[in-house]
Amino acid sequence: MNFYLKTFLLVLLLSLVAYGVHSWLIVDPALSLEKTYIFLGVATFITVSGLKFTHNYVPDKLGFGFLALVFVKCGAALLIFPDLLNEDPALTQAEMLGFLTPYFIFLFIEVTIVIKWLNDN
Repeated sequence: MNFYLKTFLLVLLLSLVAYGVHSWLIVDPALSLEKTYIFLGVATFITVSGLKFTHNYVPDKLGFGFLALVFVKCGAALLIFPDLLNEDPALTQAEMLGFLTPYFIFLFIEVTIVIKWLNDN
């Protein structure tokens, strides 16, 4: 099976499972869970696909590519979720963790996928 299709299906499955667990734990989230998990799923797929593309052409620059894509993802999160930057504390600490926890879980998923296919090569 094609790497990109396998990655898409894996990220989709993990996004749906994480969304289900998160929506079961949190009744009324401040940030939309659907928007959060769609963003994180798409960003993870784009990051892993971009790294695979980078590895095909300049494998020695894979670390720089990963770092750049993580910064772009962080910037996109701040643009898509402007509530994260409010000066008045509109989000409680628990609500902020409700976004940051999935963010870092998906970051871990990205690293795991990349490490796995690097070990396979």
